[in-house]
Amino acid sequence: MYNFSTQLAVEEFELALVASVLAALISFYLFYRSWKRLRFIENTPTAKLRSAHQGYIEVEGKGQCIDGQLIYAPLSNHLCIWYHSKIERKEIFVHKGRTQSSWNLIYQNTSPHQFKLTDGTSSCFVDPAGAEIHSNEQLVWYGDNEWPTMTKILASQSILLSNFNRYRYSEKLILPGQSLYIIGQFTTLSAVTRQSVRDVMYQLITDWKQDPAQLLKRFDSNKDGQINQIEWEAARQQAFEQAQAIYHEQAMEPDTHLMMKPTDNTRPFIISIHSQARLIKKYRYYTYAASTACLSVMGYMLWLIHTYE
Repeated sequence: MYNFSTQLAVEEFELALVASVLAALISFYLFYRSWKRLRFIENTPTAKLRSAHQGYIEVEGKGQCIDGQLIYAPLSNHLCIWYHSKIERKEIFVHKGRTQSSWNLIYQNTSPHQFKLTDGTSSCFVDPAGAEIHSNEQLVWYGDNEWPTMTKILASQSILLSNFNRYRYSEKLILPGQSLYIIGQFTTLSAVTRQSVRDVMYQLITDWKQDPAQLLKRFDSNKDGQINQIEWEAARQQAFEQAQAIYHEQAMEPDTHLMMKPTDNTRPFIISIHSQARLIKKYRYYTYAASTACLSVMGYMLWLIHTYE
């Protein structure tokens, strides 16, 4: 049986071993995550939008607002193509006789809006949902109200002002005209392929059924207050003729190209204001750093086990 000092040493050893295992697992996960992104960025060829194939690709260009759909960040009211906003409230408390403070998140919002990417010759839409975003524009300012009363902040306020205000507002932005690197799923959506004539016809009939009075007025030819089989056939024929006209009109519309999150979750979806070369350098550094940390922790674990024995 262990005495008290030996038992304490056992507890310290177990605590150190558990902490080492957790650190090794976390560092290995960070290594694998960075290595996977590095591999995809290095091995995926850069495509031109006008000749891009369907599937997983990487593209480069400049971000733009979609015509007639300007996006404004909710806190700063800055014109942008993507934003991530949050509001934090300062909480003051006493711990071990000392007054301390912390910032607690009370609001956050990430842009759900699509924007346009153009490479000079062609363009596509970008759906940022589920993307890993790398931006370099960040605004931070402070105030006494839960919602900011100042908008269009062009420069962040001094951090010294945080001592005198209860709320901190911050936004990360991607601005129109910034160069972007995107790797993700490239899909072409055609109005014709999305709906058949029969689909359009059924949608028309469904819409007509929402207004029974108007339906009777149009197709109750014998005025008995009901739509019989013959009258239904007449309604279906008219719906079919209208559906054909709508379908042919849609066929004249241009196809829509879209960059979006891949259906295969093992493939990253990245939108970055940094160039491909800079991302490769960044993830290579993260890979080396995480692998070094993992190996160092594993070495410490072996030393710990050997020393305890």
